[in-house]
Parts: sequence; C-alpha cells; structure tokens
Amino acid sequence: MLIFIVGLAVGLLSTVVGMGGGILMVPALTALAGLPQIEAMATSLSTIALISAWNTWRYHRRDLVRWKIVVWVALASGLCAAVAGAIAPHLPEKVLVVLLILVLLALAWKTFRLGPVSAKKDAEKTTRKGPALAIGSLGGLIAGFTGIGGGGITTSLMLVSGITGNRTTIPTSNAIMIFTTTAGALSFAMNGSWAWPRLGLIHADYTLLLASGAIISSFIGVHINQIIQLKARKTILGFILLFIALRLIYQLTAG
Repeated sequence: MLIFIVGLAVGLLSTVVGMGGGILMVPALTALAGLPQIEAMATSLSTIALISAWNTWRYHRRDLVRWKIVVWVALASGLCAAVAGAIAPHLPEKVLVVLLILVLLALAWKTFRLGPVSAKKDAEKTTRKGPALAIGSLGGLIAGFTGIGGGGITTSLMLVSGITGNRTTIPTSNAIMIFTTTAGALSFAMNGSWAWPRLGLIHADYTLLLASGAIISSFIGVHINQIIQLKARKTILGFILLFIALRLIYQLTAG
C-alpha cells in the first residue's frame, strides 16, 4: 500500500514539475521494499518509462509537446543512459548513493536560481542542436547512473536556456524521459535472468504498482500544470530535491 502511495506522489511530480519520480522511488524501494540500490534504480527507470509515455500521450493531445526539441535531446540522452546503465551495476553501491546525493544538491541549487529568463515565451524558433544535445547527454548520464530519469535536470536546463516555456517544458520533458529511461531500463533488464516478477535487475511487480498510482494522480497533475506559475513550480521542485538529498545524507552517515 505504501508503494502505491509513492506512485501517487510520483504521478504529481512528473506532471507538475517534470521529474520522473526516481528521487522518491529509489529511496522508497530501498527503505520500504528492501531492494538493493541497483535494483531500486532499475525498477525506478522502468516505472518512469511507463509513466512518461502515459503523460506524453495526454500532453500531446493538448499540443504541448515540442517534438523538435525532443528529438535532439532524446537522441543524446538515450545513448548516454544506455552506456551509464551498463556501467552502473559494476560500481560499489555507496558510490551510486553519493553520486545521487551530489546530483540532487546540484539540481536543487540550479532550480532555486532560475530567474526571469525562465519565463520566456515558448521557443517556436529553430531548435539549437548544440544546447539540446548537451542537455540530453547530461540527463542521460544522470538517468543511467542514479535511476532518477534525468527529468529534473532537463526541466531546469530547458527553462534556463529558453528553448521551452513554463507550460511546455514539463510536457516536453516527459517525452524526452521516455527515450532516456527506456534505454537505461533495457540495460538493467539485460543484466541477470528473467523469472517473474524479476526482469533482470527490474522488479516488474513494483513497477506496475507504482505506475498504477502515478497514472491515477496524473489526471490531477495535468490540470495543475496548466495553471501553476513558474515561481511556485521551481520552489516546489527545489525543496523536494533538497529534502531528499538531506535524507539520503542522513541515511548514509547513520549507516
């Protein structure tokens, strides 16, 4: 039941602040389900892939996904996530936890610093391939090494660069996460045997439970995305990142 509740929270995160929800799912799966860090990461990525596909379909119907940006960011993020996902299982678990903490703190700092430039009108201009490829590469590496999907950093960087606006950044970020997380999840699925509910390092039963909760709450989240102001969005995102980073630091030092 607690895992399902986490899924509900993940649905709101993905539709309102553009985060796949890995920052909640990875700690929750280790604490509540007792999964090792690497299996929690793998399960998180597979869940985000399902949730992002659902959200993207709903946002696309509202014409809010900027597909020209998605193509370039997804190309870079998918390749980098696959490489990182193949390397991650061979790294010590403590290294992965520390890496996740550093990523969360950096994302929180970046989000709080988002200024007026982030509220620029939607960029219906010619997409700049360089910034899009750079954003995708960083997001993909984060996804593969930490299991958080890369949505947080792509959301922040797209807003800061001005290639998307307040209302279209979250839909575009969700579309990008489909490719990023699918590539990473496939790498984890190839590592180990398949015997239900295990698909390599992925726990499919937890994936379905989390995704079910997320789909239910996404109906509310899609509506909130249309009315929430940038200041409120970045404040929520920043505090969530900071809180989870501090909690992981506590767990690491206490252990």
